[in-house]
Amino acid sequence: MMDYFKTLPLFDILTTEDLLNASEYFKVEKLNADEIILKAGRRCKNLYFIFSGLVFSHTSDENEQILWYEFEGNSFTDIHSFYTKKPSDNYIKAGENQTILLSISYENLTKLFMTSHRWAIWCTHFKQNELVRLTSYYEGLRIKDASQRYFELVAAHPKILQRISLGHIASYLGISQVSLSRIRAGIQKK
Repeated sequence: MMDYFKTLPLFDILTTEDLLNASEYFKVEKLNADEIILKAGRRCKNLYFIFSGLVFSHTSDENEQILWYEFEGNSFTDIHSFYTKKPSDNYIKAGENQTILLSISYENLTKLFMTSHRWAIWCTHFKQNELVRLTSYYEGLRIKDASQRYFELVAAHPKILQRISLGHIASYLGISQVSLSRIRAGIQKK
């Protein structure tokens, strides 16, 4: 379990004792590509940390619009469903084989905060970092065009083109595959 805890952001705030005391609250899950983590209409009860692999979320309508991708070292949940305890409108799935997740339920996370001062501090820092990360993401959607977002995605995750289909990348960027091909063709001409 201790190796999986290294996936936690701000890992250095917590002592070995904190991690050992918390190990009963966490669960390790091993998934294959397209395995459903959360189904639309169900409540998201867990906060997840990606040890290896990737996950993505998509809408429940017939278009299956890709909403986000998360890679190893990042965390995810359906924020609205997790905190309001209401059903999700979207799906979350494993994006590739041998995706390994560390998860903790809302209830167990709350127990940790109530019983450990360092876990409560960890939570505060974690939420601040996530808020900054989400703010940057949504600001990017408003002020950057698809081409800029594509370049940033590839720069941040150089092997993404081997891991995710171009159709999914286009959907994530909110553009057609033809538009993505034009963006990529522009790169090859340079």
